[in-house]
Amino acid sequence: MSVSLLLTLFLGAFLDATLGFCFFVFGEAFFLMAGGLLFTEHALWAVAAVLAGAYAADQTGFFIGRQMRPWFHRFVLARRSRRAVLHKTRRLLGRHGIKAVAASRLLGPVAWFMPPVCGSTGMAWPRFAAGSAIGVTLGVGMFVALGYLIAWGAARGDVDVEAYIRAHKWALLAGGQAVFILMGVISHYVGNALFRRV
Repeated sequence: MSVSLLLTLFLGAFLDATLGFCFFVFGEAFFLMAGGLLFTEHALWAVAAVLAGAYAADQTGFFIGRQMRPWFHRFVLARRSRRAVLHKTRRLLGRHGIKAVAASRLLGPVAWFMPPVCGSTGMAWPRFAAGSAIGVTLGVGMFVALGYLIAWGAARGDVDVEAYIRAHKWALLAGGQAVFILMGVISHYVGNALFRRV
């Protein structure tokens, strides 16, 4: 396994959970690839790369939120409705902090915003780090397991999965990104059409 592939898997998982980049980079393709590589090459490093990338992104988001705390408070305190949301968020994180952070990793776009929100609302870092570790293990682990099962299923047929992944790994990653972007665009338009009827 090449260092460039490991770095790509790490960066894909990192950018998937980083605000701004998360709208264009979809980690699922990288997680599925890591699972396929785990089956074909027993590449534990591939799994470690995506787990480390996702966890590092969460910690980075938390510390960015902590640094932006004064700006965040000015923004939130400017309106009464935002103040109410801040109080509810603090109450949720106070009561269910670790569980809330872990569950956010399973809720798609919520995972993008949870780390900076936790940092800016004053959640203790050890609690956030524990919740993030659980959430990353579950959220990323599901897709890695799915990638492993897909490769296993293909190998049960007449497909040489190892050769296929080795020959087409970059195309699979690019194709995965294209599929997830297309799904996002379709979901956006379908969602808008449904909400117009409500």
